[in-house]
Amino acid sequence: MNRVLLVFAFVFAAFLLFSCAGDSADQPPEKEGSPPEVSEQLPAGDGMAADNVPELDFGGYEYRVVSGTYNLRNEDLFPEAEIGDVLNDAIYLRNKIIEERFNIKFGAATISLFELLGTLRKNVKAGDDSYDMYMQIDREAHTAAAENLLYHIDKLPYIDLSRPYWCPVPNSQLTIKGKLFWAFSDDMLSFLEATVVAYYNKKQIADLGLEDIYGLVRSGGWTHDKMFEYAKFAVKDVNGDGAMDEADNWGILSEHYYIAQSFWVSAGIKLIEKDEDDLPYFAIPGNQRFFDIADRVVSEFNAVKGLFMETLSAKLPSYPGDSAMAKRLGFFRNGQVLFSIGAIPETIDLRDMPDDFGIVPFPKYNKEQTRYFSSVCGGFPFVIPATNQRPEIAGALMEAMACEGKNRIIPAYYEMALKNKYSRDSDTAEMLDIIYESRVYDLGATIWPAPGTDYTYAFVKTTNTFASVTEKNADKYDEIMKKAVDTMLENIN
Repeated sequence: MNRVLLVFAFVFAAFLLFSCAGDSADQPPEKEGSPPEVSEQLPAGDGMAADNVPELDFGGYEYRVVSGTYNLRNEDLFPEAEIGDVLNDAIYLRNKIIEERFNIKFGAATISLFELLGTLRKNVKAGDDSYDMYMQIDREAHTAAAENLLYHIDKLPYIDLSRPYWCPVPNSQLTIKGKLFWAFSDDMLSFLEATVVAYYNKKQIADLGLEDIYGLVRSGGWTHDKMFEYAKFAVKDVNGDGAMDEADNWGILSEHYYIAQSFWVSAGIKLIEKDEDDLPYFAIPGNQRFFDIADRVVSEFNAVKGLFMETLSAKLPSYPGDSAMAKRLGFFRNGQVLFSIGAIPETIDLRDMPDDFGIVPFPKYNKEQTRYFSSVCGGFPFVIPATNQRPEIAGALMEAMACEGKNRIIPAYYEMALKNKYSRDSDTAEMLDIIYESRVYDLGATIWPAPGTDYTYAFVKTTNTFASVTEKNADKYDEIMKKAVDTMLENIN
């Protein structure tokens, strides 16, 4: 597998239990804080990454981890055996390598996703050292940092955030005055599984006589305008009853939390930016591009019945499936929608789809924009509790697990994504590389999700309410961030 293929597989997602800026479309997503400079990757003798952790023997220590039930693919992060599944077996191998290298044994527990912060809070406040490492929802990890519940990651020995297996895009945005309290790495599948992409039905594109989307992506012509143009060509009231239902062909289908934020992120806009002091601020007031995009999207989705965002109050017509995603995938798999906007793990779910399909980044704002931006809707990082009495073990294992995540888990996930009957070609690999390189982590839809939630629901209204939402809430958003940041800064030392 070449370097580009090895690098990608950070993508994939299907958790989205929660909602998932600047004025220039060409503004790099990392501008608000320079990402850690990636040091040269040490050769491991076989083309893999290597860490700088020395030879250590922890005497059979049981490294206790608690994680949450967070994903729709049900990956077991600490499987007990190989079962012939590519990803499971890669995770199992990674864990065995770590256990043998450091003479430790993983002790893993799984609890409800919604109990993770409460469990961490209760144990730390009680001085209970029951677990060495906890999974957290990303925004709750920030809450935990503000409550002084975490052992700061840059105080752990052996951690080298400049290494290629630590994710520079989100980590550069998570700093507060240059201080990083926790971080994402290649060990954390959730951050791989949260990138929003566009799937399209290749047969419909050909039947409509339209240029294939792969070519548009390469030429820079894959834009909001082009997606709306093509989607409207595809809308068809098949049964002629004057309404869009389960018998008809749709132009665009998506859940609101995938597609809404993709419209602003894909234009190089983030709801929350950081200033010259590396402090976050609400960036939408005065951003005319954001309001132009919002107005266009609301107008298009209200004018064309075959363009649809699923919400709590607006549901797709009756269709088999117990979730919005399952219904959308049912339409797409059955050849009844041109563009399905979702997450990359769906590539695996669609491997047996009868029609040929493609996967591309969400379109750019316009042709003048020189790069694509793909929204990452969140993640569930691992953190070290403030009660940890063995920082040497925690630091060594987090670093080594991140490195082996890049070496073992990422390639396995990537291989699964390519193992369907249509994606065994360089086109798909090329598109996945573009998507990986274009990922953006908007703090306003993840760590501080209030603006993202408010704007996402504004997209599904029949009238444009973005100006009033902004005016009403701007001071509130900044106050929420200031309060959290002030508390976090108090805990730096």
